Amino acid sequence: MGGTGGSRSDSPAAKSAALLDQGKVDEAASVVAENGAYFSGVMGDPEVDVLLDRLTRGLQFKYSPQVAELSARADSFVWPVDRSRWAEAGAALSEMETLTRSLRAPAIFGYPQFRPVGYDQALKGAAAKVEAVRSDAPGNFATYPLDNGRNFFAEYPLKLDARAFLAANEPVWSKALSAMDGVGSEKFLAVYGPDLPESARGRMAENYFLSLCPHPEKADLKDILSAYGKCREAGLELKTIPGIKIGFLQVTSPDMIKDKALDFGLDIRLDMPFEAAKASMRTAFEHQAVKDADILVLVNIAVAKARRVVAREETVRSTYVASFVRESNPEYEIAKAEMESATKEAQEAKNKETTHWAWDPIMHYLEEGEKDDLIAATDKRLAEAREKLRTTPKFIEQPEYQPYPVTKAHMDIYKFATVNYYVVDKRRKQFFRDTFDFSEKSFFTVCYALQDSDPERTKFLQESVLEEDVVRYELEPAGVNLSDLLGQYASRPAEAKRYADMGDVHRAFTADRSKAQQARRDETYGYDKYADKRFDSVVVVRNTGTGIGAGFYVTEDMVITNYHVVGESSYVQLRTFDEREVMGRVIARDARLDLALIQSDLRGKPVCFYNKRELPLGESLEMIGHPYGLEFSVTRGVISSIREAPPINYTESASRVLYIQTDAASNGGNSGGPVFYGNYVVGVHDWGIKKTGADTAAQGLNFSIHYSEVFNFLDSNSVRICKGS
Repeated sequence: MGGTGGSRSDSPAAKSAALLDQGKVDEAASVVAENGAYFSGVMGDPEVDVLLDRLTRGLQFKYSPQVAELSARADSFVWPVDRSRWAEAGAALSEMETLTRSLRAPAIFGYPQFRPVGYDQALKGAAAKVEAVRSDAPGNFATYPLDNGRNFFAEYPLKLDARAFLAANEPVWSKALSAMDGVGSEKFLAVYGPDLPESARGRMAENYFLSLCPHPEKADLKDILSAYGKCREAGLELKTIPGIKIGFLQVTSPDMIKDKALDFGLDIRLDMPFEAAKASMRTAFEHQAVKDADILVLVNIAVAKARRVVAREETVRSTYVASFVRESNPEYEIAKAEMESATKEAQEAKNKETTHWAWDPIMHYLEEGEKDDLIAATDKRLAEAREKLRTTPKFIEQPEYQPYPVTKAHMDIYKFATVNYYVVDKRRKQFFRDTFDFSEKSFFTVCYALQDSDPERTKFLQESVLEEDVVRYELEPAGVNLSDLLGQYASRPAEAKRYADMGDVHRAFTADRSKAQQARRDETYGYDKYADKRFDSVVVVRNTGTGIGAGFYVTEDMVITNYHVVGESSYVQLRTFDEREVMGRVIARDARLDLALIQSDLRGKPVCFYNKRELPLGESLEMIGHPYGLEFSVTRGVISSIREAPPINYTESASRVLYIQTDAASNGGNSGGPVFYGNYVVGVHDWGIKKTGADTAAQGLNFSIHYSEVFNFLDSNSVRICKGS
């Protein structure tokens, strides 16, 4: 490069020289190290040689004292030493490590010519001392008292990988551990347990557990739980607690389950590694899991309720795909044009003239070759155009959007339960009874009437949930840890009772079940709400557009009401006699009969309809409804007559609907409710005649849709119902 490469003001050599002039030796060395290829190319340049000589002397001046200090420390380091001097040796190694890192840090020392005198010897000497301490670690570990509660790795002069070291030296610590007493084992595991190799942890956990609780099959549950807790504290996980079998049995009242009095169940989380099995209620105490169990856990759910409180409702306007319109596809016309163009090009290629061979043979063959290539290329494009035209539809379906309302309900869900449980220790012939309460509150924003084809559906579901998500949450079992139940028994031994046989246990939880059922009956004061089972079939139907009405179950999941109660709403709110709430979907309407059918997510008790062809005039009948919001009210009257009249929604129509006339009191809120003749439904209440000039019903002139009309409506919707007389 002559003398110019090193003298340019922007060259690495010039930058290094400027830094050396400022006394910045390390910065200058970094420039040289980062530009090794450059400096290799300008070696021999007098200016560069002078520069590199200056740099070498500068590095020698700065780092020679550190080299000398590291060399001196390595020479003066004494090893092996007594355990009492490990801390001193550790400090010396730490200082050597600091010096070593400092000397290895400059990248320039990757080039031997820049290293200070004695650099390599000092690093090798320090590394030899470190290696001596490292190689002696297994021997020192073998003689170290592993049961003294101190940590070998914290005291040893050199930092070691505890997990890898313990895995490599398992025979040493296994032998030492086998010779320790219970206290020594506990100290060892408290210090080293988390770092023991996985291959040995399961075996260690069981051995340690048995050292703390030698005979778990006979031990107090308190001792078993204590031993298991100490294993966990030591970082050891038992695969199975040996010697103990746990059985689970649901003993909740079958009547409460049958009557759907419980909104959700209970899951016992097996957070301890017992060998466990669950027995079915059908076989109960005859189940093999119950017979084999050492400890039984019986669960009796007294109360399990989920309540909804709708704080606010809002209607949001959105759109959905109502239909599709067939339109010409512009891509098809493009593909067609490309096809025509490709066809023309292919034909022109085939018709292309070439020089006659007799005039110029060489030119003829050259042009014929070009023509063949052109024909091949145009044929390929033609095939591609044909395929594109074949796969491009001539018409496309374009969606047409229609606006519609989406209801968003902001609600709190409260879940609460009271659970009686019994821990039966068959080994000691005693059982422990206790009760715990569960409560939980969650907030949901629920979308109703959300269409599947709504382009904003994903956005809606990011901000809210659907009804089925809320129902899933309401049905989700409450959870309790097995360790909590067993812990209560273990910590309160004085409350455990002796039993002669399992009949004593059976009588105990049967008494609790009876109390739960009585409490359920007693929770409402003023009347026996369970005396008249007809109320269990009736629901409140609440429509934000038209207000409140009544309805009743005709199947376990179908509710009938008036058309004028639901209107054109897709969803309405239902509330049962036991105060459960759910949104129902309107699945059928008949405006002429003024009837509507609602699909309910809550299963209810269906009514049975009267089935004789004649009704006796003057006989008593009852209506159940919610007049003026006074929910679940019953009124009584007589069968006044059977009449045909125009439909309530089409009063000018020539069509006629069969009605039952009654003097049973009816007001706003009774619409859609059942009319009972004894225990059989004979009609769906519909309307009453108003006093002239007044907004109150004329006394004794109320009309309900005859059961025969109801049969026609339900038959047309393929709904099978109970009929009797």
